[in-house]
Amino acid sequence: MTRKRSARAGFTLIEALASLVLATMLFGGLALYTGTWLRQWQGMIARGGQEDTVAVILDRMVEDLEAAQPSYSNTEGAAVRFTGHANEVTFVRPALGYEPRAGLDDITYSMGRAGTDDALIRARRDFMMSGGGEDLPLVRGDLKLSFSYAGPDGALNPEWTSNNRMPSFVRIEISGSSPRPWRQWAYAQLRVELPARCGAAEALALCMQRYGIGF
Repeated sequence: MTRKRSARAGFTLIEALASLVLATMLFGGLALYTGTWLRQWQGMIARGGQEDTVAVILDRMVEDLEAAQPSYSNTEGAAVRFTGHANEVTFVRPALGYEPRAGLDDITYSMGRAGTDDALIRARRDFMMSGGGEDLPLVRGDLKLSFSYAGPDGALNPEWTSNNRMPSFVRIEISGSSPRPWRQWAYAQLRVELPARCGAAEALALCMQRYGIGF
């Protein structure tokens, strides 16, 4: 008695091609999904790193501004050395250092260039001296830096025009558009608004009158 052999012992060429096409589509879909997920994950990591960096920079800027001193310029008479614009601020603060670095520093925060990149720059100069200082890039990229200033009334303005006293608050905002629009901000409350000489009892009333501060 003979046994019937199976009519088909394997795949036909058409079935093999169809299997190959299906496998290609399957792996292509997996690769596309994995690539999209990976790009999103990398974007999340990049955004998180950028947000952490900007948060640290804002903390540094707040610390700097809160240490600002109402030092007077010898060339400008009684004008306080604090210049506040919408995209730049310049002020005087105690120097961070000993002996040669003791005293005061002129500090400016603004957007500038670091090589071929846009960058947020902290510029330091020795107070009332022609030499000494550095321009330190804090973060690079397509960023926007903006400031607004408030006096005792609390109303924020993009410019600080008073040359008699310091602002009470400074609002700092850093924003960008990549990989999607974002912004972070912080407030600095200046510790000193009036010159140290106003602390003397005999000078307090005169200072209050001069700088427009009510009792």
